[in-house]
Amino acid sequence: MTLRHLGGEMPGWSDATPAGGPAFRCLLEALLPLVPAGARVLVAGPHDPELVAALPAEADVTCLVRGEEDADALAGSGATVLCGSLAKLNDEFDVILALDGVSRLCTVEGPQYDWAESLQALRRALRPGGALLLTVENELGVHKLVDRTTVTSAHTDADWRPVGEYDTTPGNPARLRDRLTADGLTVTWLGTAWPLPSAPTFVADEPTLRHGASGALAAAASGAAGAAYAGRRVLSDPRRLAAAAIRGGLGPELAPAWIVLAFKGTATPVALPPAVLGAGPMPELPPGRLLEELLIGACLRHDLPAARRLLTGWVAEQPAATADNVLVDGETLSVLDRARPAVETPVAIRRFAAMLLAGGYEHPWPAARDAGSLTAVLLAAAGLDAGPVPVDHDPPPVPDSLREHEERVRRLEEQLADSAARIRHAESELVKRDGELRRARLQIDMFSGKVGYRLGRLGARAARKAVRLMKDR
Repeated sequence: MTLRHLGGEMPGWSDATPAGGPAFRCLLEALLPLVPAGARVLVAGPHDPELVAALPAEADVTCLVRGEEDADALAGSGATVLCGSLAKLNDEFDVILALDGVSRLCTVEGPQYDWAESLQALRRALRPGGALLLTVENELGVHKLVDRTTVTSAHTDADWRPVGEYDTTPGNPARLRDRLTADGLTVTWLGTAWPLPSAPTFVADEPTLRHGASGALAAAASGAAGAAYAGRRVLSDPRRLAAAAIRGGLGPELAPAWIVLAFKGTATPVALPPAVLGAGPMPELPPGRLLEELLIGACLRHDLPAARRLLTGWVAEQPAATADNVLVDGETLSVLDRARPAVETPVAIRRFAAMLLAGGYEHPWPAARDAGSLTAVLLAAAGLDAGPVPVDHDPPPVPDSLREHEERVRRLEEQLADSAARIRHAESELVKRDGELRRARLQIDMFSGKVGYRLGRLGARAARKAVRLMKDR
């Protein structure tokens, strides 16, 4: 291992959350034909050591990091380590991997390159015919749209230059291709990364995302977002936004990041998988729409026949799968991800009921205001014996979404206002009926001839007679 300081290195510094994950490793394995023995490979920026270890041992691997702590941690990797700023890089390489992007390649001790300047620096370090695998974060991606913090303010020590969407990063895949082409690079593959740029678990190329099985792709992106944002505070539920973007044909434009494979000059043919889920390529995607989405739509429309048909088909064909893991194609119901653990049918229905309430969705059973009562209604609609409402002892964590909280608060306010109106109506009815009761009691006393009523009448007569006598005088 060789450690060289380029200049501009940052003592005592380490970049958190390096780029990594099984999806990136799957892409690297597909690119191994581009890395023959003796090829010079540059890993630019903080990358998980497992990604560095996945490169062929026969290759000449160099890692560029800006923090001295990260450089020391790579001491046992067998790679040459360059510690310093991208501005000081003056070598050439056959392959450059920048899966972390370019935002963490400059230091406080040197020039602050924007995205376009960083790209040009990487292009200069690429030999003619060399390959560049680059991740480009989308500043209008789903992960930014649901983030509660603003990207133009510093929140950590690493944010000394919070430019955000005011940087020179291209804003969509078409402009990204044009920009790379203008810099003399030939783009041969462009993928979209979900749900986080530095650690994607679902990757799909642009043609697949635009023209593939939108239901299955939306479900994959939604599931990836749900797992990544479980328990995290967000503005809005990223699962809904990711699925809606893909179904609506805007998946490439709203993807958290794009991954491009580009060559300097003539491109070398290489086959990359059209879609990666987890650690391997996705199998052939079944057609259809996610059962959860169809059930939500039926509830929003108050379409009880459709809801019953979907529920009965669910418990008949896929009783051990949750609603967010079942695709509906006509009368056929298929499981999307068979690796997910099976659950009991009542528990699966309770999870759907909890999701329906937590999301603030309208449904045709307004009296069912908690998960238990709504589960009982759904079980009956599915043709099952409600019995004791099941308890979900291991509910999956979900994003802590502000918009859904606001919707639940709004519904509670509506319920409180409705209850207050009912109370006011009941009070007015009580006052009205109390007056009617007093009059009825007076009439009863009159017709029953009670002593008190007689004495009252005699007193009234005596008073009237006294008044007349005084007037006659």
